[in-house]
Amino acid sequence: MSRIQKTAYLSASQVITTLSTLAVAVALSRVLETKAEYGTYQQTLLVYTFIAPLLALGLPAATFYFIPRNRGKEKSVLINGLAALITSASLFALFCVTLGPIFIPNWFGNSHLLSTIPWLALYGPATLILIFISSALVAVGRPKTSAIFTAIFRLFMACAVVLSAIIYASVNISLGVQAIVCFVGAILGIGFIWQATSKSKSPSLLPSLSGVSTQLKYAVPLGLGAMMEGMALAIDKVIVSLFCSTEEYAVFVNGAMEVPLIAAITVAAGAVMLPEIVTAFSNNDRSKALELWKLMVKRVALFLLPAGFLFYLVSEELMVVLYSETFKESADPFRIYMLMLPARVAYFGMLFQGAGKTHLVLLRAVITLFLNTMITYFLVRKFGMSGAAWGTVAVVWFFVVPYCVIQCSKFVESRWNTFLPYRYILAVGTVSAVAALGAWYLSGLFEIRTALSAGILKGSIYTCGVSALMAVFFREDCLHIYKQLKSRLR
Repeated sequence: MSRIQKTAYLSASQVITTLSTLAVAVALSRVLETKAEYGTYQQTLLVYTFIAPLLALGLPAATFYFIPRNRGKEKSVLINGLAALITSASLFALFCVTLGPIFIPNWFGNSHLLSTIPWLALYGPATLILIFISSALVAVGRPKTSAIFTAIFRLFMACAVVLSAIIYASVNISLGVQAIVCFVGAILGIGFIWQATSKSKSPSLLPSLSGVSTQLKYAVPLGLGAMMEGMALAIDKVIVSLFCSTEEYAVFVNGAMEVPLIAAITVAAGAVMLPEIVTAFSNNDRSKALELWKLMVKRVALFLLPAGFLFYLVSEELMVVLYSETFKESADPFRIYMLMLPARVAYFGMLFQGAGKTHLVLLRAVITLFLNTMITYFLVRKFGMSGAAWGTVAVVWFFVVPYCVIQCSKFVESRWNTFLPYRYILAVGTVSAVAALGAWYLSGLFEIRTALSAGILKGSIYTCGVSALMAVFFREDCLHIYKQLKSRLR
């Protein structure tokens, strides 16, 4: 299976995951009686989202490092990783049923969290295991299995949660259904990975202290870095939740997202390329690692930038269609977050992991968290919830991107100004921007009354325009990807 085919499978899975999560948010936004109830649901998940990177300990990402280096012993690697992960998750579960219901409602000023937080004791550990299993399946050479399992599970969970929301219109019941489905999915996932590694050797079915220690030595700096970065990316939501009303938080959180396809494309491409990049670094072939890196960035940019301009173009219509007229203001933070889009074409974490420089991820994350907290705090106090979005964007462009470019260029022994295919990224972005401006102008010539009709018109004009321009200026790249996908379908 080619890289493009693997990426296609994983991207499709990530798209389904994103859309299923979005479907749940859409259903609850419309079904729950008040913005405050929806805000309670989102605040409950925020607690897990904020701390999840720490709980994961960097172990899902570590599978891409250890499994290629331990061929034939994959089961031992997975047993040790799962043991550490379950221990961490159990501590979080204990917190959610003891101290969590006491402190968290007071921190957010929302008494309704008293009854919702305990559900995280089941939802949190199960979700962590699912993330680990998904990464592990890709690492052992089963990207198709990982993609299909994740897609089916996410679709089932979305259907179950949406159905429960429609029938009962209850935050507690929706969270309970979500937690139970995740738990069942985690059990099934362990069965899949067990079968996938049935031929590997393992001296014992019990975890090895030395094996766990070795993985944690590599993964903990990565996990702490991911925690800090996750906190840095989520701190805007936390600060808005602390200093704004639950209703304002509900409006903000629906718009406080980047292009829904970002994770689908970057994560999938990174998961496919990372084992090869690890191998290149292991062989001290830095030029090969750089070649693979640039190829990934070009492929991601070719899809991500056109998609990003599309979502920016229809941002207001998108918010209204998804969440109703009540959440029209969610378009404002959504547009601001979109300004980070060009920075996302490069998955820098892949090079940090491949080179084994996870301590630099931790350093970056600590500084990012500090800067984002300080800047966002002052901007929220001054400008309200939109200040939170501007703070995150500023930190990404003025610190995160320069730091990553400088450090990663050293790993592959490249100059910073030739490290990325800057001209290629600029060219794709320019073509997309021209198509977006044309679609905006042409759609303005028509009188459209409904948000859905306006969004479809803008999107259709843009899609036709950008497709034509991409076929002209990036013909060879588009044909290559098309041929790879076509051969797989056959």
